[in-house]
Amino acid sequence: MDRLLRQQLDAIARDRRSGAAQLALRAVTDLQSWLRRHPKPTEQELLDIARALLHAQPSMAPLLRLANDVALAADAEDASRAFPFSLSQLHKALVSAPGKIANHFWRALPRHPDRFMTYSYSSTVLKALVRARSRIRIVYCSESRPGYEGRTMASKLARAGIWVCLKTDAALFSMAPFGHLVLGADKILRNGFENKIGTDVLVERAHRGAIKGHMRKMRFWVLADTTKFWPESVNALSPFWKLIQGPHTEVWKEAPKGLWVSNNYFCGVRFFSPIRILTERGWMTPKQVRGYLKNIRISPRLRELAN
Repeated sequence: MDRLLRQQLDAIARDRRSGAAQLALRAVTDLQSWLRRHPKPTEQELLDIARALLHAQPSMAPLLRLANDVALAADAEDASRAFPFSLSQLHKALVSAPGKIANHFWRALPRHPDRFMTYSYSSTVLKALVRARSRIRIVYCSESRPGYEGRTMASKLARAGIWVCLKTDAALFSMAPFGHLVLGADKILRNGFENKIGTDVLVERAHRGAIKGHMRKMRFWVLADTTKFWPESVNALSPFWKLIQGPHTEVWKEAPKGLWVSNNYFCGVRFFSPIRILTERGWMTPKQVRGYLKNIRISPRLRELAN
């Protein structure tokens, strides 16, 4: 791996504002450029790249899938052919999937404008909401501290002509459930999904409201392309794959001594009715998700590379 690629992957590892699909697309583009500079990669070069990708954003499935593809290419008979092909396929999926999901989303919405709620930043959710702007009365979102990526979502929605109400995270969590809750995901697993810390609070609050009958028309949307799907059994290979903590300085730069500042980035949310996943292939139930996960080929090298 040359210095330029190392710098590019390090920048991806430090990025706390971009969504998983965005970061994966950046990584694929950077690798395609590297491949033009190094058209005949060695096995060790590919393994070094796979290791760097695994450690870059371990809670984001598209980067784990990319790392897995690189590791599989390292074992191929002709890596100089296998690697470009896998990059091309993933690039195609990452570029085309958001538009397909946005079209599925638009077609599934009722024609009358309604209220929407979203959280954090997802390029897939952004594209879907912009596509459906004629059917949106207002979108409520929050700052998404400490990275404030929710502000980016709010500003981009507003520039697209959508009426947006930006709240603090606590204010968003305290709102009564209504209309549509539209969420992205960094990782789709066998029995649930992972996303920005706080997602579980929103989902649980909305779910309890539905049980009590306060929001019979509430609809859950989890928008994620199939590059976000990650076999949960792989997590057992190594203690490496876990929900990570960010630096405490993002929360409090000059915290007093003796004070522990917790900065969890992600949380897990279990599947329950009526949650389904809207992918580029259309709706997928938890059962269909599990079927898809079984067909993902995993490199036997991942355990070694993750440590």
